[in-house]
Amino acid sequence: MRAFFQRHLDSSTRLGEVLFGVIMAMGITGAVRFGLAEANNRELLIAVLGCNIAWGIVDGVMFVMLALFERSRKTRIVNGVLNSPNDEAALDVIHRELGDRLNRLTTPAERGQIYGWVLDLARRSAREQPRIQGEDILGGIAVGLLVLVATLPVAAPFLLFVNATTAVRMSNTIALMMLFGIGWRWGRIVGTNPLYIGAVVTGLGLMLVLITIVLGG
Repeated sequence: MRAFFQRHLDSSTRLGEVLFGVIMAMGITGAVRFGLAEANNRELLIAVLGCNIAWGIVDGVMFVMLALFERSRKTRIVNGVLNSPNDEAALDVIHRELGDRLNRLTTPAERGQIYGWVLDLARRSAREQPRIQGEDILGGIAVGLLVLVATLPVAAPFLLFVNATTAVRMSNTIALMMLFGIGWRWGRIVGTNPLYIGAVVTGLGLMLVLITIVLGG
């Protein structure tokens, strides 16, 4: 399963989905911790798993739709270039599609060079209609499964402990450890101090959970 996730999702997407899954689960158990709901192991287990299964389905569908959107952007560039009467009009098409991403990262001269490369590639490409591909669907499935897998350690205490209060405490402890681990891994990937990023992600996660609880999420 790990190879499946790595093949269809990049590192930032994997970490982001695990983070969101843990935060969603902590929002439910946190409500019990703060006395906003009555502790019941069975109901908590169903709530945590049900909420994150629903989140995984929604996020998986959004992954597929975003993939289709990005493919549509490429199609618009190719078709726009092929339909343009001259180079100036073709470059304007490319700028409308890519300028928002490149303006902050490149100089005008660098953007002109990139636009020229894109223009050459687009003219050598064939017209096509954007379609959802099998890779997109597999990526969406990977997203949904990853959210569910990330939830299992947080939900496990509700099966292992009879006392609901103990189960909630263990669940929150596991979730905090997972938040720190996500931050640690993120820090290693981006080349920053992993201890610092781990502490920051844990703090942000707790803040987001508190906001979720206060707003009734």
